Amino acid sequence: MQISKAKYALLLGVLVVTFSVQAQYSTDNRIIEEHMRYSNDKAFNTWSVSLGYGPLIMYNDLASYTIFPTHWKFGPNIMVSKQLFPAWAFDLQFLSGNYRAGNSTYYSEGDLLDFSINSRTYINQLLAMPGPINDHWNFYFKLGLGMTAFRTRVHYSHNDEVVHFGDFGEENEDDGYIVLGWDKHDPYKKIDRAKELIIPIGFGVQYRLNRSFDIGLESTMRLSLEDKLDNILVGSENDKYWSTSISISYKIGKKNKRHSKWTYRGYGFNVFGAPKKDPLKNEVRLLEQQLLEYAEGRTVKTDSITIINHTQKIYGSASIVSVFFEHKKANNLDTESKIEMATLALNMLQNPEWKAVIYGYADDVDQADENYSISELRCQRILDFYVKSLGLDSSRFELKPKGEEDLLSDDLLSSGARRSVNQRVDVVVIK
Repeated sequence: MQISKAKYALLLGVLVVTFSVQAQYSTDNRIIEEHMRYSNDKAFNTWSVSLGYGPLIMYNDLASYTIFPTHWKFGPNIMVSKQLFPAWAFDLQFLSGNYRAGNSTYYSEGDLLDFSINSRTYINQLLAMPGPINDHWNFYFKLGLGMTAFRTRVHYSHNDEVVHFGDFGEENEDDGYIVLGWDKHDPYKKIDRAKELIIPIGFGVQYRLNRSFDIGLESTMRLSLEDKLDNILVGSENDKYWSTSISISYKIGKKNKRHSKWTYRGYGFNVFGAPKKDPLKNEVRLLEQQLLEYAEGRTVKTDSITIINHTQKIYGSASIVSVFFEHKKANNLDTESKIEMATLALNMLQNPEWKAVIYGYADDVDQADENYSISELRCQRILDFYVKSLGLDSSRFELKPKGEEDLLSDDLLSSGARRSVNQRVDVVVIK
């Protein structure tokens, strides 16, 4: 099981302060279940098919409107999409529809068939906390390349007759009518469609309904490269048309798996889903080495050896950390204790099945209820350090304040030493 990088980072924050080392760390407070988290070694659904419908608005040399046309035309579209990574996808799109655009003198009308291949960049997957917004919203930018096959005619606005080149001079009589995709001598007889390259560019939003279906809204401006959609080669800008559609998508695949566009890219992975070089890896290795060297080189007192032998016999475990407090105190954690608890926390992070019991003690100098209360405070202080400072889950710990019960009374210890060692908390690992 992969160790949480966020928990490593929190733990390193404490260790770094201890050793006066600078570090950066990142946390993600969202609740993300394992089946929602993206990883290359997991299987997710990646294909979807969408059906949409919406307006098709032409902007050509004859159009007199700025945004909204006088005559509305609508058309359907279909898309087949493949998700490569949570942040990247491509789709094959087909749309069709009629259009009309004009002014008080002329207008052009026609119909088109539009085929394109497009890339999608999911904007929310590029944010600091990559993933769908509130587990329901995706926003994407779209860019592609395609071709439109179209027919168009230019008409007079006052009588709807098709405009003839001869109307502009007898020398143009043989050029026929101003049409494309229609016979120039019979403007209502279909011939092969005219074709032109286009560049779709736009924006979309998706809302996840459930495991199988999404709804979406997509709006793209489709820029022509040759300026002949109206068969009039004038004007400073090429012809273009604006397609907006509301769609419903079906996510192809197993119903018990998420589609990868609705997954969360975890900390430590780039936008392609590959693990990034972990900047904390060397620092973790260095700190572990320093902890080992410290443990091997420090002076061990006779009293400490006695306590370790006793506690190992009492608890039946060799994985124990003892933290000592001053009389009636519950907050004084020294550097050595923090290092020992951080070392144990590292082992618990690497072994998620381990749990721990926190036993708290107080000497028998004061009243029994007072001793129990202080031992309870000490247990809670240690738990807070593991949970709030080191990032471990509180469910992995059990508190057992003992007060003045089960105190150490070994004859090898002096009376002062016995009082000192009984002002302690033992953290016992259960493997």
